[in-house]
Amino acid sequence: MLFIFGRLLLLLGNMLLVSTEQYKSGIFRINPDRLDTKFDRYRISTFENISPRMCFDKCIRRPRCHSYNYNRHLLRCEMNYQPPYVSSSDFLNEVGFIYVEVDHYRGDPLYDTCLGNPCKPGEICEGTNDGGVVCVKEYEVIDEDDCTNLKKLNIRNESGVYTIYPDKTAEGLQVFCDMTNGGWTVIQRRINGSENFHRNWVEYENGFGNLQHEFWLGNKYLNILTSSGSYKLRVELVDTNGNMYYAEYSTFAIRSSNYILTINGYSGNAGNMMQSNNEYLFSTYDRERYYFHGIGSCASSSGAWWHNPNCGNVYLNRDYSNQLYWSPNNYIKSAMMIQSTT
Repeated sequence: MLFIFGRLLLLLGNMLLVSTEQYKSGIFRINPDRLDTKFDRYRISTFENISPRMCFDKCIRRPRCHSYNYNRHLLRCEMNYQPPYVSSSDFLNEVGFIYVEVDHYRGDPLYDTCLGNPCKPGEICEGTNDGGVVCVKEYEVIDEDDCTNLKKLNIRNESGVYTIYPDKTAEGLQVFCDMTNGGWTVIQRRINGSENFHRNWVEYENGFGNLQHEFWLGNKYLNILTSSGSYKLRVELVDTNGNMYYAEYSTFAIRSSNYILTINGYSGNAGNMMQSNNEYLFSTYDRERYYFHGIGSCASSSGAWWHNPNCGNVYLNRDYSNQLYWSPNNYIKSAMMIQSTT
């Protein structure tokens, strides 16, 4: 009986009772735009254990909140911002969720209970226990999963260090975003040899270095990022004369706990040298995959990489004193970055 009574209360909550003195007009209903569906990838923030009415209020009172997903079983509210464009692939079929767009309720005093209480920039209107409203400082976090979507959120975002929230990293991950040409998540950079890249398996797995200078993002994060959607890779190189070269691959993914590389679709002027690394496992000096005659351990002599049995044609993580190598030339600077294509 208690369980049934609780479910009835939730159903009543879905009718969004008006509780303020100003609008004692009974009840009104929100008609979901989609049932058993949620909007994905454009999250502002998530609230747990709140009622349907509270979820609606939190969204409509935030100017950047375009819509929300609400799960009446989990009492979870997921607020979304307005993307530049919406496609069917942005929606996921999930039983229990409703999807509601709030923009067409704005300006209606029955729904927008803070309409007559404008707040200052950086503040939002919140309800009080006595049915009133008050302006409070907003501590809103944009739960973006990569630099590409951060750029979509605000085209004025500049290159620098940001915190992103890819799947399985609820605590957030700091990355360097190159915000040119749509936004790229930088995964490797070498500029002067200041960082030691002769590292073991665990260090390459977790990442190391300084995001503002030289670093390796971390294989486990490459796996998480590229498992969440489709990505392309761009490699930028500078030789000893200051000439710049690049290679782009339309497909880039890192799979499994062995961090197997999938790479295809070359374009650029540096040469299609990473194709020879396709479908090979990552190697470090303490977890070596191949030994090549005349060279020895590929990872020990040429740096950690997705080496093939012949070691391959690319050594961007080797000892800097030997310069960086992308066959057939040596280079003094490199940057590897990925961009979402979904």
